[in-house]
Amino acid sequence: MKKLRFGVVGVSSRGRDVMGEVIGRECFELCAVCDKDKNALEGAIQFFKEKGVSDLSAYSDYDEMLKNADIDAVFVSTDAVCHVPFAVKALEAGKHVLSEIPAINTAEEASVLKDAVKKHPHLKYMIAENCCYWGFIQAWKTFAEQGKFGEAVYAESEYLHAKDFRAYRKEECETEHWRNYLSPIRYLTHNLGPLLYILEDECVSVSAMLPDAKYNPYAKIPKNAVAIFKTKKGTVIRILISFGSFVNLDHKFRILGTRGTIETDNIKNVKEAHSFARFSDIEGSREKKIEIPIKVSSYGENGIHGGADRKMVLDFIDIVLNNKKVVLDVDFAINISLPGIVAAESAQKGGELMQIPKI
Repeated sequence: MKKLRFGVVGVSSRGRDVMGEVIGRECFELCAVCDKDKNALEGAIQFFKEKGVSDLSAYSDYDEMLKNADIDAVFVSTDAVCHVPFAVKALEAGKHVLSEIPAINTAEEASVLKDAVKKHPHLKYMIAENCCYWGFIQAWKTFAEQGKFGEAVYAESEYLHAKDFRAYRKEECETEHWRNYLSPIRYLTHNLGPLLYILEDECVSVSAMLPDAKYNPYAKIPKNAVAIFKTKKGTVIRILISFGSFVNLDHKFRILGTRGTIETDNIKNVKEAHSFARFSDIEGSREKKIEIPIKVSSYGENGIHGGADRKMVLDFIDIVLNNKKVVLDVDFAINISLPGIVAAESAQKGGELMQIPKI
């Protein structure tokens, strides 16, 4: 049985947890961890030790890990603002790359990343957009391929994620963490990504606005944003990112087409929600919605995000070991990340309609 030997950079939580999902699989071996934070590094070593990983190299310097660790691939799980330099270094060191979202931090980085991937055609680069592996998203993609939506007229998605406003503390909002200074609309890939994945489309223009309400009294920036995109195929897409309203963690999705429509249950949380559809090829569904009994976890998987993280990593391993085509490739990575950067600029300009460059 072939296996892929992994190193992970950024193990404070996300990198550690995602790699933990595939510990014990014959196709996977975790060989090295890297983080500049000593506490995070020590915590990760203990975490993996409890899962049975004893022979693990630990590094505080990324260059040293790339040079000295016996690894085939790197999971880049650092702060969102530095994914590109870490991914490029891994590619230059001859390692396959699974990169966390968003793929890029600036429009200029899009060209840098694409050139680096193109320069190493024997290596695989994949964006870790785990929401594309949700059960209902996979089902919706199949429906789209079957033509059940016809032409997509409109699509929308919402990312609702905030603490109770009474729980915020001044000190936690004064750090230099990227979430404290980047516009929330830049963190839209969990919502725009699945829609573009389903519709096989890309955004060409955007207008975005920020509400004025201040939910978190210590926040340095607005925590809510709405963007309206026009796609290459002519579909209009609305994305709401709300980290600053009285909500809990949830995602909502909806697609309206000329031959069919579908939406997630707006009552239940996304983890428990089924989809509801109207398809023109199913008699009576225009009057009464059809319930599609597929949730986030389509086959009863457990684990982070309904098992989506595990499916994502296993898919990446299969792609590398069997030299398969990457679906969530560098072009897809840029197509789901760059629109958020341009949307943030549009919001700064009061909603000005802006073109999204083709990289």
